[in-house]
Amino acid sequence: MNSYTRSIYLILVLLLTAFMIINPELTVNASLDGLNLWFNVVFPALFPFFVAAELLVQLGFVHFLGVLLEPIMRPLFRLPGSASFVVAMGFTSGFPIGAVLTKNLYARKMLDGNEAERLVSFTNNSSPLFMLGAVAVGMFKLPVLAGYVIAVSHYLANLSVGLLWGRLAPSRYGLAAAHRKRSLLRSALYQLFTAHREQQIGIGAMLGESIRKSINNILAVGGFIVIFSAITQMLGAWGVIDFMARCLQQMGALAHLSYSLACGISTGVFEMTLGARAIAASESSLIQQLTATGIVLAWSGLSVIAQVMSMVAGVPVRFSFYVLSRFIQMILAAVYTIVGYHLFLVERIAGFTLTGPLMETTSYPGLLVSVYVWPLAIAFLTLLLLSLLSTAIHRSSHPSRR
Repeated sequence: MNSYTRSIYLILVLLLTAFMIINPELTVNASLDGLNLWFNVVFPALFPFFVAAELLVQLGFVHFLGVLLEPIMRPLFRLPGSASFVVAMGFTSGFPIGAVLTKNLYARKMLDGNEAERLVSFTNNSSPLFMLGAVAVGMFKLPVLAGYVIAVSHYLANLSVGLLWGRLAPSRYGLAAAHRKRSLLRSALYQLFTAHREQQIGIGAMLGESIRKSINNILAVGGFIVIFSAITQMLGAWGVIDFMARCLQQMGALAHLSYSLACGISTGVFEMTLGARAIAASESSLIQQLTATGIVLAWSGLSVIAQVMSMVAGVPVRFSFYVLSRFIQMILAAVYTIVGYHLFLVERIAGFTLTGPLMETTSYPGLLVSVYVWPLAIAFLTLLLLSLLSTAIHRSSHPSRR
């Protein structure tokens, strides 16, 4: 970090400190809002996945997938097969588990710097439960079909980013490892059992280490949520978000961008959930609101971006590269959302207008079960389908010799 960057950070910290001294009540309320969000939503949703992911890595499951899914991951993304584990968990569990797992694989030398940078650029996503439940049903009061449009557009945009960087990667990353005369499944099982034999610690110590690492990661996530909640409150109180919204409104005059929608997008620059909530309460057409929501979810907010960059500290992931990936995803998410709206939503919710209040705390039936079962089921089915496809590809390219 050069002296110029340090000076900017110093100014920002001084401004935040001054805000906390001048407006202690606003600071405490904002911090409590962030703490409630972390404790009631983020902690129960992410902590079990952090622990499970750590255990799966230590038990050698990643080595198994590394061999089994190599024939798919190399041609499509020019990444090793082990990266499929990060893709599956990142797409089903939400921010920032993709960054955590990428760092884990890099530390185990299962990824090099180029692969880690490309992998982390498209495996940090909003969770399906957040988009289907909190955004579509809770904030917009829309049928779950709208949530599927938001979620599919979000995931397609992220996969498109991964495919793009894969096409631009050096050709040597597209070469799959050879597995001699063994079948693909036997080679994968051999790697799994080899990893088991090399594991020196018992299951109790393994579980304890996984929990300790997961607690550290989830506490770091909570700290970012609380501090960015205070920063967003500070920027709102000092008129920064209002200024950004008015500038954005002028830039989007041709699209008839309302001030309330521009304010929601400006808030989403810093914190994704607050931005999506404000967009849902704005006075705009439904297609504008859904498109803006797709953009905010793709950007993910500076809060999440800071979390991701913190999780990959020590991994050669450039901040500029990650931010560029977010900009590309924003554009693609907007395009996919517009297409999805016209294909699946425009006739089914014709005449629907959004005038509802900001999202209130909502209790969804079976939420505690859905938080864990839904993402795990999707991850399992995704890996199963990819495994079958990978086996078919391997057999077609390596016919058995009699």
